[in-house]
Amino acid sequence: MKNKILFILTRPPYPAVDGTRERILGELKSLSTDFQIDLLIISNEELAEKAKTYLRDLSSGEIFYFKLPKIKSYLNCLAGLFSSRPLQSAYFYNKSALDWLTMNARKYQALHFHTLRFGPYLKHLRTHEIYDNTDLLLCFNDAISLNYRDAQKKAKGLWKLIYSIETERVKNYELEMFKLADRFSIVSERDKEYIQKNWQEKYPNKETPSIQVIRHGIEDELFNYHYQPETENLVFIGNLLYPPNRQGLLFFCGNILPGIIKAKPNSKLLIIGRGGKEFFSRRSNVEPLGFVDDPYLLMTKQAVFISPADFGAGVPTKSLLAMALGLPVISTQNNAMGIEGILDGENICLIDYKEPKKATKKIIELLDDEIQMKMIANAGNELVFNKYRQSINYPALKNFIQEE
Repeated sequence: MKNKILFILTRPPYPAVDGTRERILGELKSLSTDFQIDLLIISNEELAEKAKTYLRDLSSGEIFYFKLPKIKSYLNCLAGLFSSRPLQSAYFYNKSALDWLTMNARKYQALHFHTLRFGPYLKHLRTHEIYDNTDLLLCFNDAISLNYRDAQKKAKGLWKLIYSIETERVKNYELEMFKLADRFSIVSERDKEYIQKNWQEKYPNKETPSIQVIRHGIEDELFNYHYQPETENLVFIGNLLYPPNRQGLLFFCGNILPGIIKAKPNSKLLIIGRGGKEFFSRRSNVEPLGFVDDPYLLMTKQAVFISPADFGAGVPTKSLLAMALGLPVISTQNNAMGIEGILDGENICLIDYKEPKKATKKIIELLDDEIQMKMIANAGNELVFNKYRQSINYPALKNFIQEE
């Protein structure tokens, strides 16, 4: 009989409307060959019956869903203003879910918590010692404090206020997690080193905690697509309700794309995914497509992929996806830093938003050079195939889950 694992999540991973959900679905698909996986979802998003059925079939386990009323979450955050914990950990607190977890923790070989938002749940389990021989695992996903540090400088309005409150709280909370779980994972060496550096600065005489890097796995099947450009178009796929994506693309469309269109009047920017129509439908030479049945085939027919965010931690999953499909990727340096082995001009094209004219010129030169585009595309594809393919990253994930 397969060992039972419980994944604890703050959002339904299906449908995969962003990179984090894609990663979770990939992990569930791989792990289901060796484990029975139940899902505990504590979220203010709806969980449709279709999604429940899909996830149940994928994980071979049960789905336990606790809906968070937004008004309750907002009140939790309001109360959280007067504590030292991150507001997001208050936002996702649900007493009914905690009671369920308290009663059922012992049924599982491991409890896999996704992000430090579940700190209060971990603290409860650890304090009351109600988990017996069950391993408590925490996936940081990325260094949220690194993300917030950079976001605070660039965000506007309400988000700037949120980041200003959360940045130091999250930084301290990341370190507190090391007292609560047994093992820790993260998506990149950059994020791992950032958290460990913060630990060393705060606790110079204590041993640095171990964090296992488990790379984002790109499904092996995606490498069967072939880059065959039929246009001079740029393409983006992603969730534009996520501020770094939206703000980066707004800057790109306002300061770089017009120069490209002037030089390449037949070019346009295609936007695939959530939020594109909401924010970009009135811009010239921009075509928001929303959801597309086979976005990958469409992407392979465009000239280049643009990864526009200019801040954020973790790994830009959409850049990895585009590289797997064989497209040349144009990215800001800040956004690409989580990818291991990138080299500007060899396997990626890096631009700097501080110099938009130079960035525009660099992109036009790339679009004019078919040989260079294909060289970058092939090298990027090889990098992702060798480092980020799901099948070669699964052993690290499996060992993390079942370490003795």
